[in-house]
Amino acid sequence: MKIETGLTYSDIETRCKDAAKELAPDFPTTNTVEAWEAFASELEDFDTYAVHEYVKAWDWSIYTHFGWKILHLVGKSKINEAESQWCEYNQGIEVQDLEGGCFDIWSLQSSIAYFVLVSWVEEELQSLIIELQDLAETTLYNLEDF
Repeated sequence: MKIETGLTYSDIETRCKDAAKELAPDFPTTNTVEAWEAFASELEDFDTYAVHEYVKAWDWSIYTHFGWKILHLVGKSKINEAESQWCEYNQGIEVQDLEGGCFDIWSLQSSIAYFVLVSWVEEELQSLIIELQDLAETTLYNLEDF
């Protein structure tokens, strides 16, 4: 008998990869030097802060029970990194003062899981941007040769 938990490591990985693809700048619509130069410039100037707002709207970030599930599926290194980010983000704020004094263990898990997701999407996005920069560079090189 299979017990369904509703969330797997693969689900998290897939959603983070899909988010990176969605957040990355769009490919040029024309195959011109100008279009590819603009694309390369957009990749170089890309600000990953958009990831925070994007992940903040996910059901996995909104509903606290997902926090527990996420933290039980990911590796300790991702959790440690997320905890550090959470502490840095909330520096100087007493835990009992967070969320109007309604902060509990579920909120803590959910908050740390949020930073796990943000970090994961940022890593995927940075990797994708490097690949796209290589593609843009190669395409520009080929277009300028003609």
